[in-house]
Amino acid sequence: MVKINVKHKSNLKALKKAIDSIEKTRVYVGIPAKNASRDEGNEINNAELLYIHTNGIRKKSMRQEMAASMAGGKSYSKAYKMYIQSHGSPLWHSPPRPVIEPAIEYHKKEIAKRLAGAYSKTMLSIYKGDSIETALQNLEIVGMYAQNVVRDWFTNPHNNWASNSPLTIAAKGSDKPLIDTGEMRKSIIYVVKKDE
Repeated sequence: MVKINVKHKSNLKALKKAIDSIEKTRVYVGIPAKNASRDEGNEINNAELLYIHTNGIRKKSMRQEMAASMAGGKSYSKAYKMYIQSHGSPLWHSPPRPVIEPAIEYHKKEIAKRLAGAYSKTMLSIYKGDSIETALQNLEIVGMYAQNVVRDWFTNPHNNWASNSPLTIAAKGSDKPLIDTGEMRKSIIYVVKKDE
């Protein structure tokens, strides 16, 4: 009888290292500081402007009362509805037109599916011997998809944004909010980052 020794190289250590790396890696979508600036002379940057449009411009007392309701577990729309029932319709100059959170929420199933696929491909890539950096490029594809759905939210009819006011329409020539120059929209990007 002949004894045959078969040596199999294990990638178990690399796989464990990859899992640890993946657990610390995040895909962010938003406006990083380096993309936030606007034309010279503007006192407000794109990130600040997006925050204002997300929350609308309302009286401080209204924001505080709604914040308390939301902290108690009510969604934004329920907290707003409660405010309206108690105080009547507020005068506002700019209604909320949230972008990032509702766009991600609306597409969360597709994003989750793509993210799961990216993690599977990353693990397989590591198992085959690719570097972690090469393997994590699969997350770039998910980031690009998420960035695009957020950018598309500006014109998605499901965003349910209020039209521009008659004064704004007269000044701007359009009833479509937040798409005048497209600069804020273009400043929304994705970043794949490893948390330390």
